[in-house]
Amino acid sequence: MKHKLLLIAILSFYTIGINAQDVAEQFRTQFFTTDSSYEVSHLKMNSTNTKRLKLFIAYDFGEAVFNQFRSLGGEVGVRFKNDHLIRLAYTHLYLTEKHLSSDFAKAVDGENVKGKQVGFELFYDFPVFIKGLYIAPSVGYYDHEYTHTISGEQLKQSSFIVGTAISFTETDVLKIKGLYYRVSIPIRFHFDPIKESQLGDAIIKSNQLDNSIWFFIGFEF
Repeated sequence: MKHKLLLIAILSFYTIGINAQDVAEQFRTQFFTTDSSYEVSHLKMNSTNTKRLKLFIAYDFGEAVFNQFRSLGGEVGVRFKNDHLIRLAYTHLYLTEKHLSSDFAKAVDGENVKGKQVGFELFYDFPVFIKGLYIAPSVGYYDHEYTHTISGEQLKQSSFIVGTAISFTETDVLKIKGLYYRVSIPIRFHFDPIKESQLGDAIIKSNQLDNSIWFFIGFEF
């Protein structure tokens, strides 16, 4: 997992290069500008144009609700002046038997199976059509584990993934500066998927394609 996280981190820095000019300008104006006349003009510019690079961090309540809050998931990222986003999402879920066998998840056909999902996913979001609506390509890595609660049998699988996501974001929620929520639905293709298998008296379905519903709540800075 450490090596996979390192690879995703390298991809993050590479993707930031797409907006490197914005990053450099933000860094220069904040830390290296000493000329007072420039600072005055810069402040005037900001008074008419509030677009600037912003960092954000959030917790995912979507999967948490589905799995009785037995989870640790969220996102960190950067919003650029052009409203493009780079997001790194982390997921550590203990999947309940009820959720796995539900009509929504459709991951297990049968009973007495619990699961765990751990992974990282990197997104590059760009706005489309209406304010707040985004589409993003993604890459990542996931570990999946299923355990039969009676027999103790286990099924484990790890895979790199590629995918896409559609998201809707609203900022300054409740008129609180920086507070935002994001509803995001990622769809993933697993290069090394779990094949349909039997675990005890239950059937674990293939996860070649899967998806989540994330509901992030966090702050932009």
